[in-house]
Amino acid sequence: MQPAFEIIETGVNQSFYVNHLKTERFPSPLHFHPEIEILLIVEGAGTRLIGDSVGRFSPGELIMIGSNVPHVWYSDKTPNDQAKPFPETIYIQFLKDILGEQFLNLPEIKNIQKLLQLSTRGIRLTGKTREKVAEKIKSLLNSDGFHRIMILLTILQLISESDEYQILASPVIQNNINQKNSSKLNTIYKHILKNYNEDLKLDDIAALVNLSSSAFCRYFKSVTNKTFIQFLNEIRVGHACRLLHEDENYSISEVCYMCGFNNTSYFIKQFRRITGNTPLTYKKRIDQE
Repeated sequence: MQPAFEIIETGVNQSFYVNHLKTERFPSPLHFHPEIEILLIVEGAGTRLIGDSVGRFSPGELIMIGSNVPHVWYSDKTPNDQAKPFPETIYIQFLKDILGEQFLNLPEIKNIQKLLQLSTRGIRLTGKTREKVAEKIKSLLNSDGFHRIMILLTILQLISESDEYQILASPVIQNNINQKNSSKLNTIYKHILKNYNEDLKLDDIAALVNLSSSAFCRYFKSVTNKTFIQFLNEIRVGHACRLLHEDENYSISEVCYMCGFNNTSYFIKQFRRITGNTPLTYKKRIDQE
């Protein structure tokens, strides 16, 4: 992807950045930065893009994003175009060489070194590891001095020794990083996320960024590693999962049309391709939780 570069400034006498943020919506457009980021969603739900990964987020989500990986978070909107509830996050941002270039070469730290390399694909934490790391992140808000460094190292150790995680993105997406055209991609993403349940025409999307349909298709594939239809289907299936979670009374065909699909069999095929389950199997698993 081709996002905007973001400069992050730490506070006085601090080697890394910790912030507790609550706003009407996530403020950043698609962006990247050299700092590694660990982000906890306290409140809010929506769609996240990390590298070439498209997924839903909800309270409790905990993500680790490597250096210079493009990412953005879009909140779900209510009819009056306001995010509800307001997004609330706690996040850490730190440079890879925070403790010096030689630190990661220590044999005792090899698992953390591997973790930092793996984070360039985006890591979603799960299970008990997610719970433990979330508590440590919250404790950083009230810590200072040497204790802050110890908590950060503990967080990295917990993640590096766990197998409770999901890799999100492909390993090649960073090759496309460029500071130009970030506004173009944000225009495309915001329009799709706002109108995913409508009959979106390729010509109309291309016109938003002053491209012909063929030029748009080439552009979109080159910067996202996906075709426009692949991306749109992933957005629609993500919202289908949300609807199946929110209301067990929705039928599969109702969810199909509410998410912008106009053919049930095609919807089922795409749902299975993206999630690994049919909508009916997915729905049954939710009912059993």
